[in-house]
Amino acid sequence: MAQLNPKSEQRIIYSSFNGGLNLSVPPESLSRNELTEAMNVEYSSSTGAMTVRGGLMKLAGLGMTARSVAKLPGRRGFLAVGADNETKYFTWNRVKAVSGEESGKHEISAVQWEDYYLVASGGKLQKFTDRYEPRLETIEGSPDYCRMVFVRNGRVGVVTSGNMLRFSSVGDCESWGNDPEDDSTGQYIEVGYKDGMSINAVIPLSRDLIVFKSPENEPDKGTIFRLTGDYPDWSLLEVAHNTGTYSPRSVQAVGNEVYYASVTGLASLSAVTSYGEIQAVWPDRKVNAVLRRELSSDAELWNIPEKQQLWLKPQTGSKELWVLDYSGGIWTKFRFPAEVIYADGTDDTAYVFMGNDVYGLMSWKADDDVGTLKTDINATLRMGTLITGNQVLVKRAFVSFRIQPECRAELKLGKFRMSFSHDVTPDRIYDAPNDTDIAYEDSDPLIGAERVITSRRQCLVRGWTVTPEVEMTGGGCALSTMGLSVAEV
Repeated sequence: MAQLNPKSEQRIIYSSFNGGLNLSVPPESLSRNELTEAMNVEYSSSTGAMTVRGGLMKLAGLGMTARSVAKLPGRRGFLAVGADNETKYFTWNRVKAVSGEESGKHEISAVQWEDYYLVASGGKLQKFTDRYEPRLETIEGSPDYCRMVFVRNGRVGVVTSGNMLRFSSVGDCESWGNDPEDDSTGQYIEVGYKDGMSINAVIPLSRDLIVFKSPENEPDKGTIFRLTGDYPDWSLLEVAHNTGTYSPRSVQAVGNEVYYASVTGLASLSAVTSYGEIQAVWPDRKVNAVLRRELSSDAELWNIPEKQQLWLKPQTGSKELWVLDYSGGIWTKFRFPAEVIYADGTDDTAYVFMGNDVYGLMSWKADDDVGTLKTDINATLRMGTLITGNQVLVKRAFVSFRIQPECRAELKLGKFRMSFSHDVTPDRIYDAPNDTDIAYEDSDPLIGAERVITSRRQCLVRGWTVTPEVEMTGGGCALSTMGLSVAEV
């Protein structure tokens, strides 16, 4: 923080908050675009503002709490499995019961194959189709133990043991036998032979597979492999050592990057464009000291492409998620009224599984609506601390913001409170044509929903330190810019 000149008034302008959370330095050392707290907000690259996260709108009731959820690629659909192995199919805001049970008891995964889906859950491979009614059919010729199903070069692939990847015949998900004279028949490859580790995640990336292995309960001592090419010309490379992830739930592919949660934080690999050894990059540098203390073996990582965000739940039972805007490397946090069981997104919608229901995250919605519980979305932004050799005197403050009529926001400087309001004549519609529309007995809003408003107030706030804080309630509220006129006294 720049030093103030004694007895001279200066303007401190917070023109952007695109530095996001920074918990790696003391509050008095933060840059003006960084924050010590950013709860229930997200950065908007289109407006440059910190915006209160959207509210939850119930889309459908599952009638059960899901223990495992798998997205069906290529459509707005999910398979959810309950504690008693009951399976439900959610699509287009409807829930249908699925005939047939999962063949295993592990986490489920699904992949598209022709006009249906293949599902792996720790037993034999299964087909899922909803052509007439949603149902699961077991593929009897598949391996007895199938986890983490994927498609690669026209073959279906599964994990069948701690070291083994098995592949079906080319173009045939029901044929797994091997004929040494025919390269198109079923194949297998051992990853890290007798290395004392087990495969705990497989991520298809472009034409490659990224395979994570680690000793039991020691993901920080793992190895990451990269399988390139096709049989018989495939090649298995060790690309990273002494690093790894917890489970398939804690790793995501985003574009040409693989993000994974580990004992030491959130890491990423550029696995497509690099060959040989690859050094892990740590996009959590600003929050790592706090984040790594919360991470556990049941951490889960979800990709929300509509928002270009990764959501990281550090442990089971947590109602708070760490949020990374991967387009700008900006960290914030979300707090929900209950634990998020699973989240995923299409190009235009974020789906949230919570309790016994499925919700959509709506940017325009001002409240969380969870069953019969209606909860305001309370957001907090806390900037760095102003500190000098003398006392700090704040004389004036201004904020530029967007706000919906049902939302509330205020700036806090010590005991001083400044409510966000618009400086216009109160009996006229703010954005009406020619300003002739009278507000009295009119349902039109006084504040234009898309208009940036600037509010200014005089104040006298004096102290050895001053820490600006903004509290906002309700989706649709956004802070664009803030400024203070200060002097040393």
